[in-house]
Amino acid sequence: MRKLRQFSGNTRRVISNVINSVLVKGFAILIGFLTIPAYMRYFEDNKLLGVWFTILSVLSWILNFDLGIGNGLRNRIVVTIAKNDEMGTRKYISSAYIFLTVVALGVFSIIFLISLTIPWNKVFDISDQIINADELRIAIIIVIVGIMLQFILRLVSSILYALQESSIPNLLTLITNIFILIFVSICNINGDSYNIILLALVYLFSVNLPLLTATIIVFLTRLKAVLPSIRYFDMVYAIDTLKVGGVFLGLQLEAMIINNTSIFLITWLIGSIYVVEYNVYFKIFSLSTAVYSLITLPIWSAITKAKSENDYRWIKKTTRVLQLIAVIFIVAQFAFFPIMQDLFDVWLKENSINVNKNIMILFAIEQGIMIWSGIYASICSGLNEMKWQFVLMTVGACLIFPLTIIFTSLFPTYYGVILAHSVSLLPYCIGQTVWLERYIRKGGGR
Repeated sequence: MRKLRQFSGNTRRVISNVINSVLVKGFAILIGFLTIPAYMRYFEDNKLLGVWFTILSVLSWILNFDLGIGNGLRNRIVVTIAKNDEMGTRKYISSAYIFLTVVALGVFSIIFLISLTIPWNKVFDISDQIINADELRIAIIIVIVGIMLQFILRLVSSILYALQESSIPNLLTLITNIFILIFVSICNINGDSYNIILLALVYLFSVNLPLLTATIIVFLTRLKAVLPSIRYFDMVYAIDTLKVGGVFLGLQLEAMIINNTSIFLITWLIGSIYVVEYNVYFKIFSLSTAVYSLITLPIWSAITKAKSENDYRWIKKTTRVLQLIAVIFIVAQFAFFPIMQDLFDVWLKENSINVNKNIMILFAIEQGIMIWSGIYASICSGLNEMKWQFVLMTVGACLIFPLTIIFTSLFPTYYGVILAHSVSLLPYCIGQTVWLERYIRKGGGR
C-alpha cells in the first residue's frame, strides 16, 4: 500500500481495482474451467448442451437493449459524484431505474408473446426425442424472465463502475457462477441431471440474487443519500442519460452482432453439436481477453474523471502502459500451444478433445485483435468520443454475416466463423488506433 501512495489518485484507484479484480477473476477462471466438464456430465448429449449455450447467448442479446442507459448513467454520475452534486446524482439514478423498468416491462411483454409462437425445436435444430417442445419452451421463458430482471438490476454494476469499484461486479459474476457450478455438480452426483427447466430456474436466481443483494447494500450504505425514488424521477435527466446512452446503445448492438453471434452462426450454418467444441477452445483463449479486460474496466471511469480535470498527460501515459501490456498478453497466448493438449486432458478428462493447431492459431489471432481493440473501447468510451467508434463498428457489423457465410463455405467446420469475426473487428481495431494516436498528439483535440 505504501507503493500505491506514490501514484496519482487516478492511478492508485485503477491499480487497486485491478489487483482486487485479478484476485476475484483468478478464482472465477477456476470456477469457469470446472463448469464446462460439469455441464458435459449434466447433459450427456452435447447437442442439448449446445442448445443451452445457444439459448443463453441469444437471449443475453436482450441485455443490449437497455437503450445504453447503464453506460450513460455511468458517465453522468462520475461527474456529479466528483462535484459532490448529491441532488443531480439522485435524479440521474432515480430516473434511470424508473425509465429502464418501464422499458423492461414493455420488452418482456413483446418477447414473451413472440416466444409462445416460435417452434423452438426447429430454431435450434433439435428433435422432440432429445427434448420435448413444451419443456424447451418453458426453459426459454424462464431464462427470458431471468434476463429481464437482470436488465434492471444490473444498473448497480454501472453505478459501481462510476464509483470506481470495478472489482465488485466481477465478484457478483463469480458468485453467480459458483451457484450454478454447485447445482450442476450436486445433480451429477445424485443422478438428477438433464433437467433443463430446473437449470433455467437456477440460472434465474443465481444471476439476479447477487445483483439484488448488491443493490440493497450499496443504497443502504455508501449511496444512502441518493436512494432511488419515484419522487426524484425527472424526464429531463432520463433524456439526458438517454442521449449519452444512445450512442452507447448503438455500439452495444453492433458489438453484440460482431462478438456475440458466433454460437448462433455455428448452430445455424453448421450444427449445434459443434458449439461445445467451439466453447472449449473459446474458454481457453478468451482467458487472456478476460484478464486484460480487468485492467481496462476501471480505466473507463478514471479516463472520464481525468478528462474533466484536463489531465491529458495521464491519459497518454495510461494508453502507452495499456499498449505494452496488450502486446505481452497477445504474445503469451502462443506460448501455451505446446501444452494445450495436456491442459485439455487434465481439464476435460474423459470428454477431452484432440487439439487442432489451425484452430488454436485462429483463436489466438482473434483474441489478440480483441485485446488490442479493448484498449480503445475503454479509453474512447471514457472520453465520451463515440462518433468514430460507431462508424467503425458499423462497418464490422455489416461484414460479419456475409463474411461468415462465405468463409464457412470455404473452410472446414467453424474455421470460417472465427475468421469472419477476426476480419470484422479489424476496421475498428485499426481505425481506433489511428484516431487515438492523433487525439493524444493534439493534447485532447485542443
